[in-house]
Amino acid sequence: MTDEKYSLLLMRDDCRVRRLRVSPLALRLLTVSLVLLPLLATFGVWAGFSFWQANRALMSQNQSLDRELKEARVELERLSNLESLLRGSDPEELRSLLGSAALASPPAPAPATPGDANGAGDGVVAVPGQANGQAQGQTANQPSTSASGSLANGADARVPDAASQAVAAAVADSPGEAREALSTGEARVDNVAVRHGSGKRLRINFDLTNPDPKKLLAGQAVLSVQAADGRILPLKVDPDTIRFQISRFKKMVTSAPLPDGVAPADVQSLVVELESEGRIIYREQYPVPAPEK
Repeated sequence: MTDEKYSLLLMRDDCRVRRLRVSPLALRLLTVSLVLLPLLATFGVWAGFSFWQANRALMSQNQSLDRELKEARVELERLSNLESLLRGSDPEELRSLLGSAALASPPAPAPATPGDANGAGDGVVAVPGQANGQAQGQTANQPSTSASGSLANGADARVPDAASQAVAAAVADSPGEAREALSTGEARVDNVAVRHGSGKRLRINFDLTNPDPKKLLAGQAVLSVQAADGRILPLKVDPDTIRFQISRFKKMVTSAPLPDGVAPADVQSLVVELESEGRIIYREQYPVPAPEK
């Protein structure tokens, strides 16, 4: 039985006959292979397609997790900055920080009536581009006709009158002087909140953002105030509260006494400058609300 084999004859009309002897085992294996090969090929195509779909799902999930990780890092940096501020701030600055969220988005003020010249002058959050004439009219509690004239003549807080221009030109070389708005795009300042505190002090909060997280932003803020007579005077603040070294975001909270000879009612606007690598990368002017009576 072990020597039993099958003979296969290969015949062509124009060629001699060839004879092949095949064992039964080899013939069975050949038959089984012819049946299994198509099945294996079909299974391979199905497995490849399934693994390709699973790979696409994993890549999409990986991208989503990467985005969530970046957002978590940004939030962690914000919380870290907030924790450092809470540890190093006094109770007054802590109350100012906790109240900055409500001050950042105040309700829309009611329109001023003819008999109320200070109807729209209670805002706390300073918004760039508001009129110096409007802030001055609200501070001095003038009649409605005078307030309207101030608004018409002071449509832009960065365009002073002739006297202010003369004063600014005379002190153009002073540190912290703000002649015009400037932004190089390397930093962004949002949610500026200014209010008068006890002891003729200004409480100042603003959000500092680095638009390019791949590059570390380091430097310090330079704060000044513009008086009613057009003079721009620097504020003396704690250097540790105005220095920054961030990759994404930082909440700046500081306070400073008013310059000598300047009353709270005479402060018209706050000048915020950001200095990095020995040059000014941001400069803007923000109105200061009138002190509470």
